[in-house]
Amino acid sequence: MNTKMKLLSLALVGLCGFAGSAMAACPAGPDTAHGGAWSAVNALGGTAVIATPGYATTECRLDSTLTGDASAFATVEDDSPTAEPSYRAAFIINADNLTTLGAIDAAYIFNANSGTGPQISLSIVGDGAGGHLVSYVVPDTNAAGGSDIGSFPLTAGENHIEIQIASPTFGIWVNNNNPSSPNATVTNVGGATAIDTAFLGLAGPTPGYITSSNGKAVGFDQFDSRRTTFIGF
Repeated sequence: MNTKMKLLSLALVGLCGFAGSAMAACPAGPDTAHGGAWSAVNALGGTAVIATPGYATTECRLDSTLTGDASAFATVEDDSPTAEPSYRAAFIINADNLTTLGAIDAAYIFNANSGTGPQISLSIVGDGAGGHLVSYVVPDTNAAGGSDIGSFPLTAGENHIEIQIASPTFGIWVNNNNPSSPNATVTNVGGATAIDTAFLGLAGPTPGYITSSNGKAVGFDQFDSRRTTFIGF
């Protein structure tokens, strides 16, 4: 268990900069085939590429940009989880380029998928006042419609987001370094309790996002995934 937990972490810490270590040069691409740490790059109507500098002292980051329609995606993929009943993930996001994102304009930024049930999804959403929210959708057996939805404001610049899925509970921390006080908790998570795959980057934009923000990069960095132990920043 401990060895696997380290593999889940070390495979992805720092995305491209590996926890801020000094590298002579960033990899040519985020996937292992191009020197990066991710299992694959998936892009249709967009790009997911290495950019410099990174965030919080790392050498490089991931820039995800959409240029297509509602079916567009530009993500990196992690296949290292194996039906994980307990899963944590954290990353930095900087959405400052989305200066005209309107209220309810949105795109997915992270998905944790389970082969046995619905996925856990995070989105970037406009707040109607020039700012941004991070929104979550979690399968909830007690909620109307079968899902629990919530959102929290993001600040300008770098934002730290962390989630935990430990059957039957989901927790989310947004710029919050207190492991005992998540911003929100869902206690009746149904289905998505055996995480197999994670995707980071932009996908599934709304029509308003396409109109206002296509062609604008959103930056991601310092992704870390573990079975247990608060990641923090």
